[in-house]
Amino acid sequence: MDSKEKKKLQQQRLLSKRNFWVIATNSTAAFVLAFLFIFYVNHFTTLLTAGMFNYDVSFNYYVIFYHIEPYQWTHDSVKLMYSAGPILILLVGIISLIAFYSMVEEVARAKIFFVWLTFLSFNYFFGGLLLGNLFTKGVGHVFNWMYLNSTEKMIVALVGFFGLIGTAFLMAKPIAISANSYYKEFNPRLFPFFFTSQIIVPFLIGTVLVELYFLPNPNFQVMWFWAPMIVLLLLIYKVLDSADNLYFDEEDRYVLISKGMTIAAAAVYIGLRVILSHEFYINW
Repeated sequence: MDSKEKKKLQQQRLLSKRNFWVIATNSTAAFVLAFLFIFYVNHFTTLLTAGMFNYDVSFNYYVIFYHIEPYQWTHDSVKLMYSAGPILILLVGIISLIAFYSMVEEVARAKIFFVWLTFLSFNYFFGGLLLGNLFTKGVGHVFNWMYLNSTEKMIVALVGFFGLIGTAFLMAKPIAISANSYYKEFNPRLFPFFFTSQIIVPFLIGTVLVELYFLPNPNFQVMWFWAPMIVLLLLIYKVLDSADNLYFDEEDRYVLISKGMTIAAAAVYIGLRVILSHEFYINW
């Protein structure tokens, strides 16, 4: 067998069905973990800020109930309670991106968790500015209570729109670099296989799992978070499709299931849903 045939056989092994589903499983687990982390950062940040205004609340896995009279809502409480979570999530995304680049040369498969955490954080923040502002949901309540006029709301929506576009270009390189968890290089032959298994399939399966988790009462952001992400993924695909080859190093790599990440995802997914299925009351 000559060197060309050996290289062809090696490429076939790299692009095997087994490798496809191992990569997709690891990435789906990371997607679910990242999404639930972001959702509950916002959830519990809202609970804590409600305590700053002595609002008695109860909560479960998907919603917060406020045990107050309508007149007790104030401009300060609405602005803080509905903006603190998104701002904190934006900071989580920035920190997560820094964490990814700090371990960029490592083979660790957990890097994909930081890719999804950054991606979903920025999508949550900028998507909230765009969709929440247009439909007066989530952070959109803040702008409504600020009595912004139509022009000012449009400016906020445009910030969200261009923030999402910027997110697509920002995340293209980390997604390509994440291939070094499994391969020694990222090239045009590998790109469709890897992008589909690492991003497209996990996004589709992860979205279904998230929607099932929040049934029968998904909130606005859970129901529509996927809409801007589809556009972002199309942009990322276009950027990476014309990207140059990336060569990593000659260290041997193996496409293996990340048992820790998949077990953690299953435990968090089932555990939180069971524990938080009951309503908890907080008397601040």
